[in-house]
Amino acid sequence: MIKRILLFTIFVSLTIGSKAQQQVSYNQYNFIPTAYNPAFVGAHDGVDVAILRNQKWQNYGEGYIANNLSVSSALFNNHGIGINLYSDFVGITSKLRAQAQYAYRLQLGEKAHLGIGVGLGIVDNRIDFSNAVVNDPNDPVLANTMQDRETMFDVTAGLQFTWAGLRIGVAAPQVLGSQLIYGDQSSSFYTLEREFVSTVGYSWLVSENLGFVINPEVLLLYTPGAPFNYNGALIFEFEKFGWIGATYKADYAVGANVGINVIKNLKLGFAYDFQIGELATFNSRPNMEILLKYNFKSGGPEPDYSPYEARIDSLNKVIVMNDEIANKKISGLNDSIVVLNDSLAKWPKEVVVDETPDLNSDLRTNSDDHFTELSGADTDNGYYVIAGAFAEKKNADAVIRKVKPKFPSARIIKNKRNELYYVMLYFSEEKGEGLAYQSYKAKTGLVEETWILYYNRQR
Repeated sequence: MIKRILLFTIFVSLTIGSKAQQQVSYNQYNFIPTAYNPAFVGAHDGVDVAILRNQKWQNYGEGYIANNLSVSSALFNNHGIGINLYSDFVGITSKLRAQAQYAYRLQLGEKAHLGIGVGLGIVDNRIDFSNAVVNDPNDPVLANTMQDRETMFDVTAGLQFTWAGLRIGVAAPQVLGSQLIYGDQSSSFYTLEREFVSTVGYSWLVSENLGFVINPEVLLLYTPGAPFNYNGALIFEFEKFGWIGATYKADYAVGANVGINVIKNLKLGFAYDFQIGELATFNSRPNMEILLKYNFKSGGPEPDYSPYEARIDSLNKVIVMNDEIANKKISGLNDSIVVLNDSLAKWPKEVVVDETPDLNSDLRTNSDDHFTELSGADTDNGYYVIAGAFAEKKNADAVIRKVKPKFPSARIIKNKRNELYYVMLYFSEEKGEGLAYQSYKAKTGLVEETWILYYNRQR
């Protein structure tokens, strides 16, 4: 009884004119950023489904329990949609929020993107006065509060910027600042405070062979009129196996994170917080958080062919193309030989010609090529770093999934001349050092059969 009285007293003190942070401080938010920011919806290929459960203050009855379910999907042309469901329970109060999310990503450069997102939904807030245990049954809060359930409209806005391994997000939950009034406003009300949430993270690939990545993460939470809050985490991840990490929450707790990749695309994570400072005297039990996340890759399940089959497909097409190019070069050389022989016949006998044409050039072009995007629009003229040409699109898709981490702008273009699907890693309007570097990077670190395509179609 005493515990329920305490929880109810805390709730009432927060609802009568005071301000407090209302956003949950998740430990594993980096795996489900859409819990805070709708701009991250559709930031990854396929469909992401993630569940977070955060449980704390177990010294006091059932404590505080928060659940979050997020479903997000990438769509065509850099659009993304999603759904975010949230619920919490503390004492005699409970909240349910349902929000539809939308985001659009602008490409600012080869590795840079800006995402703009919005979430629209409703919040249902309830108070179960029948379970309240109080000393004074004539308390005016209870006497004037006739309703135990209120619903309001909710809006969240967000931005996110990514560049290479850097991720920055800024979101404003509860933009409308709606207010729930229970009975007389002078006695009891609950306000959705306008808040600001900022996240900063960086992925540093230490070893490509081991898939070892170090992820420093920072979470900033600010509510006008309430203390500023921040979290810092350092996560060591092995992409094939899982991760371990540590978290610090300002003047509140220190935590440990651990996660495993149960099967491909399925992640299971655990986090524990231990209170520090003055809070440790009020709550001796650790806070616990559980994460479950699965990614449904776009295009359905992985193809049932081996990676060598895709490589052979690419090499076979390269051989065919090389034969075509070589035949044209040979035909041109034969014409040149006739001219040279005619010229040599007129030269003095002591003149020796020892220069031969350079056949090792990495530049390939065909005047009959006609490249289009998968949408059907014509591609731009210029220089392309190509990582393979495939007769079947599924093989090109497999290469795209492989190269996306290092070449975010990689995409598939189609050649109407030969009906092949080309995997494009990099595009430049000029032939220079940047083009040469991208070609070298692809060959040495990713795809050996890379070549440079010069495309100049007269329209």
